[in-house]
Amino acid sequence: MDHAGKMVRVSYKGFFDDGAVFIDQRAQPIEFPCIDGWMPPVFIETTRSMAVGETRTVRVGANEAYEEHTDERVLEVKRANIPASVKLVVGEMVNLEDPTGQTYPARLIELTDNKAVFDRNHDAIAKALNFEITLLDVSDLPNRTRPTTDL
Repeated sequence: MDHAGKMVRVSYKGFFDDGAVFIDQRAQPIEFPCIDGWMPPVFIETTRSMAVGETRTVRVGANEAYEEHTDERVLEVKRANIPASVKLVVGEMVNLEDPTGQTYPARLIELTDNKAVFDRNHDAIAKALNFEITLLDVSDLPNRTRPTTDL
């Protein structure tokens, strides 16, 4: 059985090796074309050969999951540049704002009288991910009408 080129509907949950769930889509299934590039490769490869109603658990190694942890995402800010009214607690998440107004989540990892150090690496970076996927339905891709041109 090969569902390549078909529309599939799945429910799933994603969890780390320690069992902590980072996403749960079991109550809100998703639908996607079983075509390379539409979803993470693990979803395409797994659902391609599943039977409707089947549940599989797959693991994605840290090197394939998100991205490697990088020191470039660790930011040191002079304490004098942070308003005194901002409450900082080591280990907590904060939103940092760049000069353009774009915000980025970061975890405060160090705080001294002179500096604050923030880690902007995603919590899932450098961690393996597990997915429990249930295939709910397989159908043909919707018909697409092609525009006609008169030459």
